[in-house]
Amino acid sequence: MSTTAMAPMDPETARRILARVPYSSRFPIGCLVPPVGLLQSSVRSLAEVELAMRPEDRSLVGVHPERLAAWIENAIGDPAGAAAVREAASRAPSYADACEAIQRVIAERVAAARRVIDSVGHGQTGEPAAG
Repeated sequence: MSTTAMAPMDPETARRILARVPYSSRFPIGCLVPPVGLLQSSVRSLAEVELAMRPEDRSLVGVHPERLAAWIENAIGDPAGAAAVREAASRAPSYADACEAIQRVIAERVAAARRVIDSVGHGQTGEPAAG
C-alpha cells in the first residue's frame, strides 16, 4: 500500500498526525555515528520522526521498523500510516534502504496532514498553542 493509494485523510487523523504525543508515550530513536557509537534520543510526533530519520552521509538512524509502525498505529492513531511503514520496510532490500523508504512515507503523511489542516482552515501545525 503506497501513501498515494490511501484513502483521503480526514481532519481528525491529520490533527493526530501533527500533534505531539504525551511525554510518557515518546518513541525511542537513535543515530549510529561512527566512531562515537549509538546516540539515543526520543521523539514525540511524526514530524520529529521525519527529521530524525533524514538520511545523513556520516550516520545511520537507529530504529526498529516494526516497533515504529506499532507506535504510529497506537500512540499516533494512524493505522494507514503504520501499514505504509510496514510495507516500505518489507520491500526494502537492506536496513538502510528501509530507513530511507520509511522516512519518505512519514514525510508524505506529515505533508498530507498539513494540506488537510490547511484546506479546512484550522491552520494547526501540531505546535503547542501560545499562551
